[in-house]
Amino acid sequence: MGLTAGEPDFAPPRVAEDAGVEAIRKGMGRYTAAAGTMELRQAVVEHIRTDIGLEYAPSEIVVTNGAKIGISQALLTLVQKGDEVLVPYPCWTSYPEMVKLAEAAPVMVPCDALQYPDMALLEAARTERTRAILLNTPSNPTGAVYPEQLLRELGEWALQHDIAVISDEIYAALTYEGAQHVSPLKAAPGLRETSIWIGGMSKAYSMTGWRMGFLAAAEPLAKKIAGLQSQLSGSPCAISQHASMVALQKADGPREEMRKVFEKRRRMVVETLQQIDGLDVAMPNGAFYAFPAMGQYLGRTCPDTGIQVNSGDDFIEVLLEADQVACVGGSAFGQADAFRISFAAADDVLIEALKRIRERLAKLV
Repeated sequence: MGLTAGEPDFAPPRVAEDAGVEAIRKGMGRYTAAAGTMELRQAVVEHIRTDIGLEYAPSEIVVTNGAKIGISQALLTLVQKGDEVLVPYPCWTSYPEMVKLAEAAPVMVPCDALQYPDMALLEAARTERTRAILLNTPSNPTGAVYPEQLLRELGEWALQHDIAVISDEIYAALTYEGAQHVSPLKAAPGLRETSIWIGGMSKAYSMTGWRMGFLAAAEPLAKKIAGLQSQLSGSPCAISQHASMVALQKADGPREEMRKVFEKRRRMVVETLQQIDGLDVAMPNGAFYAFPAMGQYLGRTCPDTGIQVNSGDDFIEVLLEADQVACVGGSAFGQADAFRISFAAADDVLIEALKRIRERLAKLV
């Protein structure tokens, strides 16, 4: 039973699939502008205005081959060898590696008890070489949605110290029970001229394999990133661009239906985990992950496998070997005592997997 995927278990919106087929039949699968088609960039502008509350022009949008490469290209444009990039953690496992690929140094800064960036620790980690900070709200792996006041404080601090923000908001549309996503670039408007907003189609539109991301930045910075992309990969997939444009324009309904399903699963999964004495798990306000910490179970041994559970990684090894349940160990995200459960899986799979997790924890001695 796989609970590892950072991928919705839904089909893409039908309008997107139909648009992709239409694009193929009309012979639209040719090179486009390196920054993406004007039609898609205009749709992204409207999407960012409506969903995020930020104003950009099409010339300030770059369509990328997935949000992941968008983050990498942002880093390659902003930093150079010897620079430092602050990375609050737990964080997505690729962030520090992306920073290293740009020949800068990732400076890992622990979040606070609520899994929010800790301003005191960020200031302590800041040096004259600090060039950027990577933020992700809603967060993978914790599901934390950062408060507006914190983002305003963080943004003003970044502006004061000439630190660019790369804001990964790929899960922006997936928040629950009244939680409000706020972009740091909205909370601190001055960031618009220095920083980069990241979004895409993979999570909220379940279009992972279409590889469509996009970023927004002030025009001089956007042009640099588009120029870099033209040398690295040329233009993004033309078929996926057309399908994404149609999805942004017409698929709000399917997106909301999927969000509601995730909202129900989230409560079922986390409330079940919270009923297990000794397991420490908060209710996530966004994304589609739970991130329980092992708590009092650390140091115990699984009698069936002989494995001593000294970390979340050890526990997921036990789960896989003894119970055929696959999760992701917390060390991948910077918190070794935890493990990540994706609730982007069918209800019956989640119910059975949670039963096996509960029973396995009860067997540890």
